[in-house]
Amino acid sequence: MMRGTSILMLLGAAAMAYATEVLHPILPPSTWASVEGAVDLDEDIYSADMNVSAEFALPMTGGKASLYVDGAFRFLSFSYEYSTKGYVHNYCNLHVNGFNETYVGAKLMPFVNEEADILKGAGLNVGWRFPPGEGSQRNRFHRLNIEPFYAFKFTQRLILGTAFRYNRFFEKNDFAPGDEVGFKASLAWKFWWNESTQSGWIFDQVFLYQNRIHESENLHMDKPYRKMKDDFHGYKMRFDLSRRFSALPISLGLNYEIHEGTLFGFETGHRIGIFLKAGI
Repeated sequence: MMRGTSILMLLGAAAMAYATEVLHPILPPSTWASVEGAVDLDEDIYSADMNVSAEFALPMTGGKASLYVDGAFRFLSFSYEYSTKGYVHNYCNLHVNGFNETYVGAKLMPFVNEEADILKGAGLNVGWRFPPGEGSQRNRFHRLNIEPFYAFKFTQRLILGTAFRYNRFFEKNDFAPGDEVGFKASLAWKFWWNESTQSGWIFDQVFLYQNRIHESENLHMDKPYRKMKDDFHGYKMRFDLSRRFSALPISLGLNYEIHEGTLFGFETGHRIGIFLKAGI
């Protein structure tokens, strides 16, 4: 049993994916909540997911700190294959479903300089990822994420952001995943916007590149044979387009995400979703 569990964990770590980690634009702390339904294609596996995200700005900090959570549930996941190379091979395989990864964390932005309505600020995003339930066989390790960031309000309706990140994975069953570093950039743009009713269109784009800085290790093995040779570098890009209505502070939108693979490769996954977001 232990051997089988270890093999499963090794396979999961070797194919690290970030399909369920929602990429949010780099913005000052705020209060909002959203729910999203999405269809995901990842390594020939089709999935139907629901994501729930929320952030709450702490009033006692004057809007300089917030708490957030991202949760995901996988309703259905299956793969289909058809081949005619000398024979007919046609099957549909139903995969796991249930809760996926859950992320909780805090965002701090104590250094803010606002002059002539142009906001500049540096901060820190600290998050924790819990391993998934039955909704995924990957990423089955606790992860600490430390992400210093900088947000710049380029115009009244355009906010740019950059961040560096460090992912620290925690050992489980004598397996130690390699740590990762990354770079993140985003923009949040309001256009055809009515200031009096706070309604109009919102476009967000987020880009993330990550690289494993040292190989994972199987601590069951003797020291010379522990290295897993699982160097990884990949990217993830998300686009959101939504319409905010004047009657209520609610936005309805679509998003598209491409993820995994190498920076210029074709081994990628795709995700399309529709979301409803309410914010203050």
